[in-house]
Amino acid sequence: MKKTILTICSLAMGTLSLFAQGKLELTANLPGLTENTVVYLWNPIDKISDSTYVKNHSFSFSREMNGGGSIFILQAGIGDQQASGFAIPIYLEAGKINFSGTAKGFDFANMHGDAFVKEWVDMNRILAPAMEDYKAAEALETSIIQANQIGDEDAVKSLTAQKTVLVQKASASFRRYLDEHLSSGPSAYVLNALLAPIMSNDEQLNYLNKFTGNAKNNQISAMMLSGLTGMKTQWTGQQAPNFTQPDVNGKMVSLADFKGKYVLVDFWASWCTPCLSELDELKSVYAKYKDKNFTILSVSLDKDKEKWLGSIAHEQLPWTQLSDLKADKNEAAQIYKVLGIPANFLVDPSGKVIGSGYRESYSPGAKLLDKALSKLLN
Repeated sequence: MKKTILTICSLAMGTLSLFAQGKLELTANLPGLTENTVVYLWNPIDKISDSTYVKNHSFSFSREMNGGGSIFILQAGIGDQQASGFAIPIYLEAGKINFSGTAKGFDFANMHGDAFVKEWVDMNRILAPAMEDYKAAEALETSIIQANQIGDEDAVKSLTAQKTVLVQKASASFRRYLDEHLSSGPSAYVLNALLAPIMSNDEQLNYLNKFTGNAKNNQISAMMLSGLTGMKTQWTGQQAPNFTQPDVNGKMVSLADFKGKYVLVDFWASWCTPCLSELDELKSVYAKYKDKNFTILSVSLDKDKEKWLGSIAHEQLPWTQLSDLKADKNEAAQIYKVLGIPANFLVDPSGKVIGSGYRESYSPGAKLLDKALSKLLN
């Protein structure tokens, strides 16, 4: 259930300013909170950490929620506090949340507040059986490794079969929850934390495209979209905004010039190693489909014209190449809210975006773009 960490060339653009901002007001009063204990509230996405101290079994946080909701780690005390119940992951949005009751930890405290609080509590209740299956599947992984080490093939097969059943059962529950809660903020957490490790990139993008409301407009979904496509906006299903930039000869060329064709708009740069690693597949796809109403329109985020032209010549790239030579301030990249490269999206003959994030490095040998074009053009 592991997933390869993917490489992308990050750009100096704001990630979290896209969504509405507001303030989180978190308060707690629990008997297990010890006087002067330090309490941390850490957001692993924007890396911002707040801290405060317990006074009279209580503490509070007030912070701006720039970028919408996110997953946080709430912890009272230093070190591993999970066993005590005073360290939990929790989805938070702008609004109010209060922990109260007689429980000694956050796990079993009463949580009340705005709508996102009930959504988080309900999600944990609904998915509790599935989470047990998921944990059991992870526990079996250790037994599988041990059986492999001693060469017990029968045990490996049996344990692997048991693990597969548990993962499939949990996965079905997670997917059902998402399908029934496409506008709920905690759904972004379920997709990222529970389903992403066992789901293809295409499936993740499909859910991100279906999300609405707070499921869509939060830091988790923005992070996932950026990692999968290099962009912070889901363009699939929308009309592709037009742009105009100079080609290698200085001639102004627009995306609109290619209307009537399938066009892969590809953002790259000569200095971007992950971009260069994608070129062999792009050249293969171009050669295969260039006579079938398909082309590629590359937009470079270079600043040095000689290096840009040199890379095009060295890589022998035969399709149209554009750049305004403004590096990460490239106007087309800003229109499409590109956060990292390589980033690409597929535009149909009517000018609508029908797909994005076609990267061979995601799934080596999967030929995602080739397969998508084969369905459209063959």
